[in-house]
Amino acid sequence: MAVSPYLRICQFSCFFIAIIANTVLLYLIKIRAGSSFGRYRIMMISFSVYAIIYATIEILTLPVMHLHGSGILFYVNSILKHHITAGVLMSTLYCGSFAFCISMLATHFIFRYIAVCRNNKLYYFEGNKVYLWLLPPAILFTIWGSSIFFNFGPNQLKRDYFRNVTMQLYDEDIDKVAFIAPLYYVHGEDGGRIFQFPDLFGAFLSCNIMSLCFTTCLVCAYKTYKKLNDFSTQMSKRTRALNKQLFWTLGLQTLLPCFTQYMPVGLIFILPLFEIEVGKAGNLVGVTCCLYPAMDPLIALFMIDRFRNYILGKESPSTTKSSKVSAVNSDNHSSTGKK
Repeated sequence: MAVSPYLRICQFSCFFIAIIANTVLLYLIKIRAGSSFGRYRIMMISFSVYAIIYATIEILTLPVMHLHGSGILFYVNSILKHHITAGVLMSTLYCGSFAFCISMLATHFIFRYIAVCRNNKLYYFEGNKVYLWLLPPAILFTIWGSSIFFNFGPNQLKRDYFRNVTMQLYDEDIDKVAFIAPLYYVHGEDGGRIFQFPDLFGAFLSCNIMSLCFTTCLVCAYKTYKKLNDFSTQMSKRTRALNKQLFWTLGLQTLLPCFTQYMPVGLIFILPLFEIEVGKAGNLVGVTCCLYPAMDPLIALFMIDRFRNYILGKESPSTTKSSKVSAVNSDNHSSTGKK
């Protein structure tokens, strides 16, 4: 029994939607955002570019996931399936991209928090300084990817552990396919557990990175929400409205990976600790993860009114430039003038 064709259909469909939707979003950021979004425009562009790269990596991986006993089998089902070294590296990039995603979201929330609650600190994002904020996601990407490669990489113990299930359910020879596999423990002859500490450390590290990023998002979101609803704060009506649009867009863009990435990936790390058999249902994680880069740009396209109105034809292209209003910069200038 091979991999379900519906999995591949879903993966390719999401890939094409992701490429088209993110390209449209990049175009609208260029013609409809301009200076009105301040330096946040750079953050939005970087996230859209990342989504396109993520979708491309995903399609070059076409991951198949299977939970068996105390381990998680993740093997490559793309053209790199039988290229062991390249396939393992692509799997590492795929998994590392998840860390880049959640850390980029945390960076976006930090920016919104500073723009709304600490706008006197916006100089942290001025000029080329804004690009330095891409360093933390890049560092977490490197840490996560390195952990995946060194802790979850293939070895003979894992090949033997997954050999039968791979042949019986997927008609694949484990010795000939590229895979990575966290394996927390095996049972010895006496039935006792023999723990695999590198794999346990890798899972612990991944869960802590997820927790750190998600906590950052929650704290910044709470403080930003309170500030936006504090009408004693001096802020123009249009600026407040646009900041709210950006905040709720970012909020939905966090809820989306929460249900398509954080929770499924968190469960897939935890369930094998208790040897909860999920089997082929683990492929649902691959499906939800490929949905993310396809659905994420749609939130921005339809939550931000100047993008939505342009798409729905409620604004003519000739009014594009004249309708631009500064969300952050103009607010800073007005607040500076009042001081």
